[in-house]
Amino acid sequence: MTMYSGSSECYWKQRAKPNPLKSPRTIAFLAFVIISLSGIKLRLNSHERFEEQQRVLVAESMIRPTPNEENYRLCESNMRDALRIECDQLCSGETMSIPRPTMFRSCHHGCSRSFYSAAVVGCRQGTEEDAFTKMNSEANSSCSRYMNIEPRPAVQSTCKKYYREGTKRGRQMGIEFIDGIIDTEWAKRQDNKLTTHML
Repeated sequence: MTMYSGSSECYWKQRAKPNPLKSPRTIAFLAFVIISLSGIKLRLNSHERFEEQQRVLVAESMIRPTPNEENYRLCESNMRDALRIECDQLCSGETMSIPRPTMFRSCHHGCSRSFYSAAVVGCRQGTEEDAFTKMNSEANSSCSRYMNIEPRPAVQSTCKKYYREGTKRGRQMGIEFIDGIIDTEWAKRQDNKLTTHML
């Protein structure tokens, strides 16, 4: 009997010891860990959603707008305003050419006859070949007024030379201007999407 009574007493002492997993501190700690892990998971999910939305936003804003008729008209009207300035710059080297001012006038005439029409081709995103095809038929008639002016054929050749230069420059300016309009619209569109997304 003595042998079993000691075991029984030991058994009941063991049963009476508090279980550390059931203490209020342990429960509070476990609850804190679970809540923390849930919060981290929510933040990660939220961050992943945000990144996905950013990817979609970037993909949408990667599509560059195409010019419309209003863009073309704006480009063309600006090219009309640029004609004199551009031809003055192109012909600045002819201001001192002999005979003065005939060579400068011949240059300016050739440039101004081709610049705007070529700029319209550029505004419409045509190729240089398109511009020259359009202009070649008019080159001789545009410079015909200088055909008999001395020194021949230098004066008329100057007119034709700058007719070609005006064609190149006009088309290039038209391309640059229409690209500038589209890039500005594109940047505004991207800013608007980003602002809307952030709200």
